[in-house]
Parts: sequence; C-alpha cells; structure tokens
Amino acid sequence: MNNENNQKPISPHLQIYKWNISSLTSILHRFTGVVLYFSIVAICWYIVYYTYSTSIKEQSDICECWFGTIFKIVIISATFGLTFSLYYHFCNGIRHLFWDIGKGFELKTAKINGYLVLLISTVLTISTFLLIVYLKLY
Repeated sequence: MNNENNQKPISPHLQIYKWNISSLTSILHRFTGVVLYFSIVAICWYIVYYTYSTSIKEQSDICECWFGTIFKIVIISATFGLTFSLYYHFCNGIRHLFWDIGKGFELKTAKINGYLVLLISTVLTISTFLLIVYLKLY
C-alpha cells in the first residue's frame, strides 16, 4: 500500500491543537490536585522539623544574608501558588458537582463557568493576601 493513497486523518498535535477553556481548566484541576497533595507532605515536614528544632527566634537570627531574603521570596511565592491551588481546586470541584447532576454541559455555559472559576479563584487569592497584609500592618 502506498502512503500517498492512504489519506487518513492525523491526530492533532501540540503545535496545531487549539486550546479551549475546558481543556485548560481540566489540566489545571489535575495539576492543582497534585500540588495540594505534595504540599500536605511539605507542611507536615515543616511542622515536625520546627517542633524538634531550636526556637524560631534563634533560627531567624542566624541568617541575615541574601539567602534569607531569597528564601522568604520563595516561601511567599509558594504560599501564593498554594493558596490559588486551594481556591481553584475548590471552585472547580463545585463546577464538577454541578456537572455530576447534569447541569452546565452546554458549550456556552461551560465556557462561561470556566472563566468564572478562574476569575473567582484569582479574586479569592488576591483578597486573602490583601487581608493578610492588612492584618499584619494594623
């Protein structure tokens, strides 16, 4: 059989695949689930480590260097990402619960709900950090 005569369609690949909001929210939902799972391990390690180590005041006095500043930035960024993951996974989980009862499968509704989940998760994350900053300053 000749390849020129065989005109079967080829599956779309990443270079020609057109992303839509449903695929983005599905991938992001799985990714945030993995992030939340591994963050529980990291949080447990953090609690155990600081329970059995010296006091936190003594440890913060040890390193007043550039590494301490970079470490704080990494921790704040990770906390921001973890907070977004938590809110996004929660909001998209509610969206999936509506899908389980058969609501929101229409193409227009699913698209609006996808953008709404992203918007609500972002707003909740930013408002949480603004609340933390407000409570820390006052």
